[in-house]
Order: sequence, then C-alpha cells, then structure tokens
Amino acid sequence: MRKMITERTAILLVVLPMTAIVVVTAWLGWASHGAGDDRGAVVFNLTGIATEGVWTLSSVNGFNYWWRRFEPATLFVNTGDEVVLHLRSADVLHRFYLPEFSVGPVDVEPGHTVTLRFTADRTGVFQYYCTSMCGGCHFYMRGWLVVTAEGELPVEPPPILCTLCRPEDLPPPDRSDILETGSYLYLARGCVTCHGPEGQGGIVNLNSANSPIPAHNTTAEKLFLSTPEDAECLIAAIERTGDLESLDPVPEIALFPVVRTRFENAKEIMRLGRYPSKADPTGPEPPLQMPAWRHIVSEREMDALLAYFVSLYPWEEQWDE
Repeated sequence: MRKMITERTAILLVVLPMTAIVVVTAWLGWASHGAGDDRGAVVFNLTGIATEGVWTLSSVNGFNYWWRRFEPATLFVNTGDEVVLHLRSADVLHRFYLPEFSVGPVDVEPGHTVTLRFTADRTGVFQYYCTSMCGGCHFYMRGWLVVTAEGELPVEPPPILCTLCRPEDLPPPDRSDILETGSYLYLARGCVTCHGPEGQGGIVNLNSANSPIPAHNTTAEKLFLSTPEDAECLIAAIERTGDLESLDPVPEIALFPVVRTRFENAKEIMRLGRYPSKADPTGPEPPLQMPAWRHIVSEREMDALLAYFVSLYPWEEQWDE
C-alpha cells in the first residue's frame, strides 16, 4: 500500500510541474500573440472605447474607464517608417480599418491584442476608422495618421467633426419642439460626422461610388418642396404625425402626393440603411456606411430628423441665384 502511494506521489511530482510549464507556456504564447519584434519600428498602442467613440493612446483600465475622458489619437510618423499597431478593446467588439494602407478591417475583441504592421510608404494625412457598429458613439470613432517626409515638419490634420461623442454635454432638447429634437439627435447620434455640420455634406468616403457623402440640407428639394411656405407646412404636418397618409385635411402643399411618397422613402432608407457600392471594384471597401437605424432610433425620432433636414434648406441662396 505504501509503495503504491509513493509511486503515485512520484507521478504527481513529475506531472504537475510539466502541466504548469505547459499552462505558463500557453499563456505566454497567447499574451504575445502577434507581437513579434518591434525593434526599429514606430509602435503605437491603441485602445478602442465604445462609450467615448475613440481610439486612444492613453492607458485604459477598469478604474479610469468609468470616469476619464479619452482623447482620440493622431499618429505621427515619417515616410518609410515601419509602423506597428497593438490594438485592444476596452469594452466591445471593434473593427480597425486604415484603408489607404490596406490595413484591416480587422476585428479587435476585448481580452485580446491584435498586432498589425505596415510601411508608411507615402506622405499625407490618412484617416482610420472603427467599422463595426459598436454603440451610439460609433461614427465618432476615427483618427488620423500623419505621414511626413524626413526632415519636414508634420502638418496638422484636418479637424475631426465633433471629435468626441458626449451627448450628455449637449443641452437636453425640448421634446415638444420637433426641430430642436431633430437638431439634438443629429449631433447625439453622430449623423454630423458623415453628413457635416448642419447637413452640408462633403465628407469623403474612400472608394464609394457616391462619395462625397450626400448633404441633408437639400432634403426639401429632394422631397419636391418648391417654396419655404410648403416646407413650413410639411414640418407642421410632421409635428402632428409622421403618418402623412392619415392627415385630414390634406396639407396645402404643391404636389403633396409626391412629397408624401418621397418622405416615406426617406424614412425607409433610415430604417434599413444603405451600403455604398465601390467606385473601383478592385479597390478597398468604403469605410463609411449608412446603418439600419430602425433598432436605434424610434419612428418619431426619424420624423424629427427629417423635419430638421427640411428646415436646413437655404431658400435665400436659391433665390439669390
């Protein structure tokens, strides 16, 4: 009996250390997965944060995640630099994409580090993105890569529209005012990052057949509204109900049946979203796409957004021409 116990003890003394070695080796292999050799490279550690809508260079942990505000990262390198990106997520699935250098899109999951390498072989200012719908701040989640020729001063990148997603900093709207509600939603939901301040458009969507992204301040024209009075009448009708079919009496708007159909078509695009087609079929995927808002924005909020878009039309400029 004592001999059997001794043999079992001997086996355990051999097996347990070997098991520990295997476990530690596996952990080290996971921890360094994709890390490789960073010597001679310009290295950036980027963390994606859904609640802030940023890729940041700051250290993120379980404490400061809840109270700190993180700035989006601008990456400065020189032409010819080997660039290494160590990507992490602080919360949810993100997808990193730097299309001009064919970097990504690649999934970045919480608990894992993804390492990407590329050579900065051209000068310029290039935007990188999160292309996974990671939350309400998703469309703010962008940053710049600035590549400068050796010996030259780096250029300042263009400002990112609304660099931080902080709806709590916006004054709460009067929900009884449909235009105030629409204006608030336009900022809080990130529409401004693609469609520009006050719906002016002009945001470039790389390799999209419909780039730049369409403006929203021409919505009145797209709905076939011909006068500011018609626009005001439609806004008043929308404020009563988003179901223009049910209006009784029918508003005194020229071509109202056409206006009503186009209004419903616009809402359907908002509900279902729209993925841009490529300008060059062999080129990179366009990084920006219109998501399906039906699970994020209510029908009445869509009404408020469309009413706000109608109100932006520059009638005075049209008449001056």
